Amino acid sequence: METKEKQPKNTQCSNLFLISQILLRLLATIFAMASIFILRFSNEDIYLGSEAFGYLLVGKARYSYSSALRYMLVVDAGVCVFSILSTILVLKAVKFSKNGPDHDFYFYLLIFDEVMMILAISGCASATAIGMVALKGLNKPGISWAPVCPFAHKFCSKITLSIITSYASFACLITLTLIVACKLKSRMQ
Repeated sequence: METKEKQPKNTQCSNLFLISQILLRLLATIFAMASIFILRFSNEDIYLGSEAFGYLLVGKARYSYSSALRYMLVVDAGVCVFSILSTILVLKAVKFSKNGPDHDFYFYLLIFDEVMMILAISGCASATAIGMVALKGLNKPGISWAPVCPFAHKFCSKITLSIITSYASFACLITLTLIVACKLKSRMQ
């Protein structure tokens, strides 16, 4: 009769921490990549008219026309690259240390994750702001922007989906920040 040896609680917690780190970093990468892909292929030509009189191309809806959407694209690309790099760093730090990474590693990882989180939310916020202008327009004294979404449904739907996936990437990053902060606190006690 064989008995299975139970892993010590500390080892189980370390394994759970490592798995959650890798999973959240990979999810942040996947969501950011999805946001980039959707945004890149969101372009739409705007036609007005009818079948009887023919259609007239009156404009183009492109993400590249908006500096806020271009900024979100660049930020999401940065989140992709740096999430992959940080995943590799976490794996190497765990693999090459006997007692696990030290306090300095977790501190720098926390700073790194916070910077990525702040960049991600700034990209999301800028895209959300311009998305609201595209949806509802802006009519203030001295400035008037017509809404684009009534004419470019496909464009607005794809931009909305891109922003949602970018927010999902941000959610992964904020969860990572909280997990690493808790780990750093527990290692200091």
